[in-house]
Amino acid sequence: MKKTTFTPLILAITIILHGPAMAMEDNCFSGSRELKAWMTQLMDIRKTPSTPSTPSAAMPANKISPVARFYQQVGYRPVWISPDGLLENGKILFQTISSDCENDINTTDIFPASPNKPFVTVTHGADASVSEAIAPYIRQDVMLTEKVLSYASHIYTGAINPEKIYPLWKGKKREASRDLPNELAQSIKNGWLASFIESLHPRSRGYRKLRNVLQRYETVKNRGGWFPIEKGPTLQQGDRGPRVAKLKYRLKVMGDGLAEGPIENDIFDESVVAAVKHFQHRHGLVEDGLVGGKTLSELNVPVEKRIEQLQLNMERWRWFPDSFGDRYLLVNIPAFELTVVKSGDRIDKMRVIVGKKSRQTPVISDQMTYIEINPYWNVPYRIAAREILPKIKKDPAYLIENDMRVLEGWGNNARQLDPIGIDWNSMTRYTFPYRLRQEPSNKNSLGQIKFIFPNKYNVYIHDTPGKSLFDRRTRAYSHGCVRLENPMNLAYTLLSDQGWNHEKIASATKSDVPVPVSLEAPIPVHLVYFTAWVDEDQTVNFRKDIYGRDARLLQAFHDQTPAQCL
Repeated sequence: MKKTTFTPLILAITIILHGPAMAMEDNCFSGSRELKAWMTQLMDIRKTPSTPSTPSAAMPANKISPVARFYQQVGYRPVWISPDGLLENGKILFQTISSDCENDINTTDIFPASPNKPFVTVTHGADASVSEAIAPYIRQDVMLTEKVLSYASHIYTGAINPEKIYPLWKGKKREASRDLPNELAQSIKNGWLASFIESLHPRSRGYRKLRNVLQRYETVKNRGGWFPIEKGPTLQQGDRGPRVAKLKYRLKVMGDGLAEGPIENDIFDESVVAAVKHFQHRHGLVEDGLVGGKTLSELNVPVEKRIEQLQLNMERWRWFPDSFGDRYLLVNIPAFELTVVKSGDRIDKMRVIVGKKSRQTPVISDQMTYIEINPYWNVPYRIAAREILPKIKKDPAYLIENDMRVLEGWGNNARQLDPIGIDWNSMTRYTFPYRLRQEPSNKNSLGQIKFIFPNKYNVYIHDTPGKSLFDRRTRAYSHGCVRLENPMNLAYTLLSDQGWNHEKIASATKSDVPVPVSLEAPIPVHLVYFTAWVDEDQTVNFRKDIYGRDARLLQAFHDQTPAQCL
């Protein structure tokens, strides 16, 4: 992925600043008068040509350009550049962000490659002739301020708004409550600019781990990455040759278990089997120790693509708050996994089944408020009309065999109908008029327990009678809800503080009557989409982009115009 950093801008400004010194009226000239005159053109970001300029002191803070407000607070003085070169804050800025840019996606398209590139609207102000008449170093200073504020905003809350590119994104968002122009000004006044820039990064564990790992992958890239392994027969224990030698180098360079030191031979031995299994584990593959087509494909993903994947997932963490709470459930959709977290530690983990590509599980954050043991399944109308109606037409006994009832409507007092007296063949999916309800039983599609966190998508977590699907590595088969491998354990985890033990839960499931149980302390639930993450033992995991959301986010970065502070 194309990345633009501060480096070209540093080079260009260095060339400018090492040219002939610019004439000054006197030795005390600081540019303050020019800056103040220019900033008055930016005081009211909502004004129209017919609206006279208003002094900044009389303007509400939210109507003043962030750039103008920043210079107002630093006394209308250049803070980055002087006629003789970079000021001290300019040096700190370039040193801090240039280093950070090597490991961060959010610098893409924020910084121009050359100061000759046309400035964005805010730099010109209301009157282009004002900025053109001002000393070049002051124009550069203003341009840098604008770009630093954009950078700060992007690092703090993300460069891309997820709701604009993902219709099914309703996660808990980070509050954009920081006054970045004011904080930047104060950091310059008090000498903590580097600390301010560092404070912009999310403090969540998931983000920090990805950021650290990214540095390792950048180091590997700078050393040449890894060699692609040619296609051929499946590699297995006992094989030897150039393909095995490349395999061993690939496994070693990213720490999949081979011993330190030079690779002594090209033999596929037991140590290579263990390393291949470790690689397969962290890429969500079958852990058989064989290098077949799927494993080879993952091995041959270039380091640049892995860096890109890490960066995209760092961007996702910027959308979320620094903490999901002290106790919560986290479902990572591409990992097909539910995690129970308490006080920052994982206390349970289990496999899940998520929505297929045509019925994707959304990203949402909500509160689980109750559990239902022996639930009814009120079949969603879309499923009833499109999927079950054809089965009824094909087999009139389908409803009876699957413990389904036909109801006249969706109200609580809806009348139950006799399916035998209904002319099913006269209906289409567009004219289907009934509600289908599956009774509590071992055939119920929701299994024995349903976990409810009310949301606009009517998505929930539930048991399933189809346990065999959990043995598959890719588990995107549902209509959007999350099917759970071990619902009894999750129910115990959530209800043990309310006097429910395993025996009481098991006894309740033997009834054929729904048993709702309210949670005395509702628990946050977060359905998220991360295709790269780092485990507690520092294992770096990658997964397939099952819904194409990585690709969409990457395209959004390429499509976005240079950010503006206004």
